[in-house]
Formats: sequence, structure tokens, C-alpha cells
Amino acid sequence: MESLARDDHQWVVQPLLDAGLQLDEIRSLVFGLAFQGVVSEGREVLACIRDLVADRPAEVRAAWSEVVHRLFLLEPPT
Repeated sequence: MESLARDDHQWVVQPLLDAGLQLDEIRSLVFGLAFQGVVSEGREVLACIRDLVADRPAEVRAAWSEVVHRLFLLEPPT
């Protein structure tokens, strides 16, 4: 079961890895998203998703959009 979770994590962030981001950068983006999700609500979170990568190249912005989409596809642990 542990390898399945690891594979899920890899699948979620793979677009950012393919776009050339390092794991530290990916962790920072995901942490920023999680933090904003806790302290904000509604549209502020949606704006945050875009703002976290606003200064990045188009390839990274597209990869981030795919990562966020994949996060929504994950099923919560039971």
C-alpha cells in the first residue's frame, strides 16, 4: 500500500518535474497552496492558485494547473 501512495504522489507532481522544477520548488508551491487553503476561503484560494506561479514561464503555469487538477482527482484516504 505504501508504494501506491508514493506512486500517487509522483503522479501528482510529475508535470512540474517535467517542466524542470526541483523538489524544493514543488514543495514550496504545494505548501503555499495548502497554507492559503487553511487561512483563506472561496475565491481567495482560487486566485492564490494562479498567483503562486504568476511569475513563472507558461510551461510551469500549465504544469501547475495540471497538478492542481490531479490533486482534486485523488481520493481521500479511508
